[in-house]
Amino acid sequence: MKSSFSFLIFAALLSLASESSAQVGLEGFSSGRYEVRKSNQRRPASETAPVVTDSDGMAVRTLKASELEAEEKARKEAEAKKAAEKAAAEQKKIEEQKAAEATAVAPVTPAKPTVEKAVDTDSSEVQEPGIGEQAESLFSNKAGKIYEFYREQIHPDDIRNNRLELDVMPVVAYNDSQSNYGFREYQSFFNALNIRANVWFTPLIGVSGRILFSFAADVDSVAADQSRVPAKYEMVDLGVNFRKFFGVSRKANSLEFSVLLSDSKMTVPTDNTSRARLKTQGLGLGLKGRIPTSADYAWTVGGSFFPRLQHSESETGVAIESGAFEESVRVGLDVGGEWKFTRESQMIWNLGVSVERNIFDGATGIPDPSTGLTPNNVSVTNAFYMLSLGYRWGH
Repeated sequence: MKSSFSFLIFAALLSLASESSAQVGLEGFSSGRYEVRKSNQRRPASETAPVVTDSDGMAVRTLKASELEAEEKARKEAEAKKAAEKAAAEQKKIEEQKAAEATAVAPVTPAKPTVEKAVDTDSSEVQEPGIGEQAESLFSNKAGKIYEFYREQIHPDDIRNNRLELDVMPVVAYNDSQSNYGFREYQSFFNALNIRANVWFTPLIGVSGRILFSFAADVDSVAADQSRVPAKYEMVDLGVNFRKFFGVSRKANSLEFSVLLSDSKMTVPTDNTSRARLKTQGLGLGLKGRIPTSADYAWTVGGSFFPRLQHSESETGVAIESGAFEESVRVGLDVGGEWKFTRESQMIWNLGVSVERNIFDGATGIPDPSTGLTPNNVSVTNAFYMLSLGYRWGH
C-alpha cells in the first residue's frame, strides 16, 4: 500500500517536469532565440505562381510565369495603342481648329460663274451679239444661235427675255399754249390714258406703238363770258427700236434708240367759233437710257426730237388761220423709274414735258378777237406736262 502511494507521487512529479520543459521550449521560439532560416533553393514556378480563382473563391488553375509575362505584355501593348489613338484624336482636333480659324480669317473668293442663270456677271469676256448680227438673224437661220446665247448667259429674270411688253398708264396732263394770236392762246388741264406696246423680234431689235387719249378735256374760250370749249386730245407714236446693253448682267445699263412717226391732234366741236382743230405729224428720233441701281429698280431718262413736222389748222365755226405754214419743231424730255417685281411684272412712273414750236408766215386770216388787229408772222409755243403712273406686263 505504501509502495503504491509512492508510485503515484513519483508519476505526478514526472508529469509536472514534462509540462515545464515543454513551456520552456515554446518560450524559446516565441522570444526569438530560435529562428528558421530561409532556404536559397528556388521553388518550382508552379509552386510560386498565383492561383486563379472563380467568383466563389474556388481555385480554377495556376498561371505559369510565361503566361503572366504574355498577359503583362498584351496589357502594355493595349495601353500603348489606346494612348496613341488618344494622341492622334487630339492632334486631329487641333488641326481642325486651326483650319477653321484660318478659314474665318482668310478672305473668301467666290467662284466665277460660267452662266448668269445662277448669278449675274459683267465679264468682259462675254460679248452679247450685236445689232447687226441680230438683224441678220431675222433673215437667216442664225436666230437659234442668238437665243442659245441668251439662254446660257442672261439671267432668267432679265428684261431682255421679254418678247412682248404692254404698258397701261393713267396720266395727269396740263397743256399750255402761248401765242401772239388770241385764237392760239389757251390752257387746259385734263386726265388721259397712255397705252404702249413693245414687240421685240430679237432682244435688241423691236417695234413699238403708243396711243394717248384724254378724258373730259376742255380749253379756254375767247368769248368775254370765259366759257370753256370741249376738246379731245389724241397722240399716236409708232417706232422702230434698237437697244444696246453694256454687259450681260440684268443690272447692266442700256441705251435705246428709236425712229419715231408721230401724229397728234386736238379736236373741238365743228360749230365752235373760238378754237381751231389742230394736227401735227412727222418723223423724229428718240433716245432712252435705263440705269438700274439694283436688280429691282432702274432709273430711266430720255427724250425725243422732231426736227421737221407738218402742222395744220382745220376750220370750225369760223375760218381761223394763223398764216401760211412755215416751220414746226418738237422737243421732249422724260424721266422716270421702274420697280421690277419680275421681268413679267413691273410698276413704272414717268414725268415728261414736250414743247412744240409752230412758225407761220404772213398775216392771219381774221383779226385777233382780243385786240381787233391782224398780226403777222404768228408763232405758237405749245407745251405739254404729263405725270403718269402705271403697270407693265411682260412676256
